[in-house]
Amino acid sequence: MLVLFPCAQAAKLKLPSWLAEASQRQAPLEKDTSAIVLHDEEICEVSSSGRMTTKTRRAVRVVTRDGRSSAGAIISYDSSTDKVTSFKAWLVRPDGEGKTYAKNDTVDIAASSEAVYAESREVRFSAYADAFEDCVFACEYTVEDKGVFGQNIWSFHTTQPVALSRVTYKIPKGWSLVASMINHAPVQPVVKGNTHTWELRDLPAFKIEPLSPSPSKVAPRMNIDLMPPPDMRNPPRITFPDWKAVSLYNSALYVKPSTPDATVGAKTRELLAAAGPGLWERIDALARHAQGINYVQIAMNVGRGGGYTPRNAAEVLRTGYGDCKDKTALLRAMLTAAGIESHAVTAYSGDRYFVTEAWPTPMQFNHAIIAIKIDDPSISSPMIVEHPALGRLLFFDPTDPYTPLGDLDYNQQGSLVFVLAGENGGLVRLPFTSPMANHLDRTITAQVFESGSIGGRIVEQYTGQAAARSRAIHRLPRVKFDEVIRGWVNDTVRAAKISKVDAVDEQQQGRFKMTVDFAAPGYGQSMRGKLLIFKPAIVSRRDFVPLTKPERTHPVVLEPRSYSELSDIYIPRGFQVDELPPLVETATPFGSYKAVCTYDAATHHVKYQRTLVMNAAEIPAADYASVRDFFETIRKAEQTPVVLSKEQ
Repeated sequence: MLVLFPCAQAAKLKLPSWLAEASQRQAPLEKDTSAIVLHDEEICEVSSSGRMTTKTRRAVRVVTRDGRSSAGAIISYDSSTDKVTSFKAWLVRPDGEGKTYAKNDTVDIAASSEAVYAESREVRFSAYADAFEDCVFACEYTVEDKGVFGQNIWSFHTTQPVALSRVTYKIPKGWSLVASMINHAPVQPVVKGNTHTWELRDLPAFKIEPLSPSPSKVAPRMNIDLMPPPDMRNPPRITFPDWKAVSLYNSALYVKPSTPDATVGAKTRELLAAAGPGLWERIDALARHAQGINYVQIAMNVGRGGGYTPRNAAEVLRTGYGDCKDKTALLRAMLTAAGIESHAVTAYSGDRYFVTEAWPTPMQFNHAIIAIKIDDPSISSPMIVEHPALGRLLFFDPTDPYTPLGDLDYNQQGSLVFVLAGENGGLVRLPFTSPMANHLDRTITAQVFESGSIGGRIVEQYTGQAAARSRAIHRLPRVKFDEVIRGWVNDTVRAAKISKVDAVDEQQQGRFKMTVDFAAPGYGQSMRGKLLIFKPAIVSRRDFVPLTKPERTHPVVLEPRSYSELSDIYIPRGFQVDELPPLVETATPFGSYKAVCTYDAATHHVKYQRTLVMNAAEIPAADYASVRDFFETIRKAEQTPVVLSKEQ
């Protein structure tokens, strides 16, 4: 536990009382802590007209040099409805001396570099250059909000220890608040008149562990609904009593933009003329066109609901660019022109755990995809969901450039999404694909020489999300694919030289193929010319994550995938096999693994086969030992060598 500089020293900079008080707090400190949040507070004052004025106060103690990155602030706002009216910051040294900063020390930039036009902006400030160990950075700023939504999220936790986290609402007479805690027991507010305050203290750092869920799964946060008087006409702030109300509100925003005009109809007929006659081929032709539209973010009037409204499909088609909701609107318009029913779907991109069923609001979503009705019962896909009112729905993301029709990104699989279908709209839990749908098949032909050098060829064939991830790496604009592959091979084959890397991308079929030719000296270890030792597991699996810690705080999250490898290794003449790795086979409810090594004396070849199947699973921390032992069995099996001896 740490006690920071005393209040008397803090007074040298004429600090505000809240910061002087924060300076005396104690906070938990662990060996890997780089910074400590001493004070994290939001005070929101609501006027009878609905205007919200929010004051934010934050103080952080820098513990190590790495913690200097915490000495700063990012203030997100929407320029159409919000205004940052004040900013102050302090950097206080242990002796109480330091520096102060004002609004003219900040920069105001667009929140996204991908946006052609966006009213989402950020005020940024950093005291990184001035900060060092044992300094305290603090800031206080005010934002005025004239938006229309009366819902908000307050996150109590961070990846750093938190001494105090507090949120306060001051509401007009007749207004009310409903707050619900996520990932924490209910917290009763301290109520004084029309002021409501919730706080948590002494929160340990959120530990980032391999294969752990996102913080939204385990870190405490609070969902807040601000409600005007029930008899108020035209209330200035909107809240949603249930998911039906959300569907009716958001569905209406997509009706006009998703209506095809003559140009959309003509483009649809052109695309379908080159497609096959079947329903799947017809949908795929339209889906690939929408997927090929350049992604450019356009966000206007977000605070008043504009962020949920797409541009007209005809305009997206004419300009050739759009964001996720624009691509969705265009694809829906083309499907309508083709006589195929569909629905817009909102999702949360990048985190399958973020959306909770208990809080009906569009604010839980940051992405748009599509659900396409499949009337043909002969069509099957892991991304088809049987909806009780809407029938069989095929979910597809026209913004994802790497995943074809019939599949979805791993982060969306298993998540809650919201189908916008008016009265029949609602939440849907997306399925996971099967392990075999995300498969890596590897074959290696190699030769080990008497000196211990090795040469060979690796052929890998990927399907599903395994293919999508390799495809994404292959297309990275500032990363050379050959260098990525060279680094991977060198992880286990030291000093390897790559003579060829060929990649064949068959995205429409959901496949990706790679061929690598390599050679390296000293792969095997020669023992005075009498023994030669080498590992038959020549290269590692690029997605392997070892679990070595003895204990675990969070669940272990496993994605559905599978892997198979056959290595055919020619050994040098004049040597015989002395020892082979033993058969290793293990099976659990969440996965299975097998590795077997054999020797064919007639052809002088060592054959090594290994297979892995992982099911989609979330294993509680209490059962961590079983997962750790499973991965440790794999690690040991793949480190076991073949021993050759010189023939006498």
